[in-house]
Amino acid sequence: MSCYANAILDYIDPHNEWITHRLFRENCIETEHGYIKDLRIFLNRLPKDLIIVDNSTISFVYQIGNGVPILPYYDNKKDMEL
Repeated sequence: MSCYANAILDYIDPHNEWITHRLFRENCIETEHGYIKDLRIFLNRLPKDLIIVDNSTISFVYQIGNGVPILPYYDNKKDMEL
Protein backbone atom coordinates (compact mmCIF):
# COMPACT_ATOMS: atom_id res chain seq x y z
CA MET A 1 0.00 0.00 0.00
CA SER A 2 1.16 3.51 -0.73
CA CYS A 3 1.27 4.52 2.94
CA TYR A 4 4.38 2.42 3.55
CA ALA A 5 5.64 1.73 0.02
CA ASN A 6 6.29 5.43 -0.70
CA ALA A 7 8.57 5.66 2.33
CA ILE A 8 10.55 2.64 1.12
CA LEU A 9 10.77 3.91 -2.47
CA ASP A 10 11.82 7.38 -1.29
CA TYR A 11 14.61 5.77 0.73
CA ILE A 12 15.78 3.62 -2.20
CA ASP A 13 15.54 6.42 -4.76
CA PRO A 14 15.57 9.75 -2.88
CA HIS A 15 16.13 11.86 -6.01
CA ASN A 16 13.62 10.03 -8.24
CA GLU A 17 16.36 8.98 -10.66
CA TRP A 18 15.39 5.33 -11.23
CA ILE A 19 11.78 4.87 -10.21
CA THR A 20 9.66 7.01 -12.50
CA HIS A 21 6.18 5.69 -11.77
CA ARG A 22 4.55 4.09 -8.76
CA LEU A 23 1.41 2.02 -8.53
CA PHE A 24 -0.12 0.58 -5.40
CA ARG A 25 -3.00 -1.59 -4.23
CA GLU A 26 -5.54 1.00 -5.31
CA ASN A 27 -4.25 0.52 -8.88
CA CYS A 28 -4.72 -3.26 -8.83
CA ILE A 29 -7.42 -5.58 -10.06
CA GLU A 30 -9.18 -7.04 -7.02
CA THR A 31 -10.05 -10.74 -7.32
CA GLU A 32 -11.34 -13.34 -4.89
CA HIS A 33 -7.73 -14.56 -4.51
CA GLY A 34 -6.08 -11.18 -3.91
CA TYR A 35 -4.90 -8.08 -5.74
CA ILE A 36 -3.34 -8.44 -9.19
CA LYS A 37 -1.02 -5.90 -10.78
CA ASP A 38 -1.50 -5.95 -14.54
CA LEU A 39 1.30 -4.27 -16.48
CA ARG A 40 -0.76 -4.23 -19.67
CA ILE A 41 -2.14 -0.85 -18.55
CA PHE A 42 1.18 0.69 -19.62
CA LEU A 43 0.62 1.15 -23.33
CA ASN A 44 3.64 3.41 -23.79
CA ARG A 45 6.22 1.28 -21.94
CA LEU A 46 7.99 -1.97 -22.78
CA PRO A 47 7.33 -4.85 -20.38
CA LYS A 48 11.09 -5.45 -20.09
CA ASP A 49 11.39 -2.04 -18.40
CA LEU A 50 8.84 -2.78 -15.68
CA ILE A 51 9.01 -4.74 -12.42
CA ILE A 52 6.52 -5.66 -9.75
CA VAL A 53 7.88 -6.01 -6.21
CA ASP A 54 5.47 -7.69 -3.83
CA ASN A 55 5.28 -10.23 -1.04
CA SER A 56 2.16 -11.73 -2.64
CA THR A 57 3.04 -13.73 -5.75
CA ILE A 58 -0.58 -13.60 -6.91
CA SER A 59 0.00 -9.90 -7.58
CA PHE A 60 2.22 -10.61 -10.59
CA VAL A 61 0.49 -13.71 -11.93
CA TYR A 62 -0.28 -11.96 -15.28
CA GLN A 63 3.40 -11.10 -15.85
CA ILE A 64 5.32 -13.66 -13.81
CA GLY A 65 8.63 -12.74 -15.46
CA ASN A 66 8.33 -9.16 -14.18
CA GLY A 67 7.73 -10.20 -10.59
CA VAL A 68 10.23 -9.83 -7.79
CA PRO A 69 8.96 -11.75 -4.76
CA ILE A 70 9.97 -10.48 -1.34
CA LEU A 71 9.29 -11.61 2.21
CA PRO A 72 6.55 -9.78 4.12
CA TYR A 73 7.59 -6.93 6.41
CA TYR A 74 5.93 -6.76 9.83
CA ASP A 75 7.64 -4.03 11.85
CA ASN A 76 11.02 -5.75 12.02
CA LYS A 77 13.64 -3.02 12.43
CA LYS A 78 16.37 -5.47 11.31
CA ASP A 79 14.59 -6.41 8.06
CA MET A 80 17.04 -6.21 5.13
CA GLU A 81 14.90 -7.89 2.43
CA LEU A 82 14.92 -5.00 -0.07
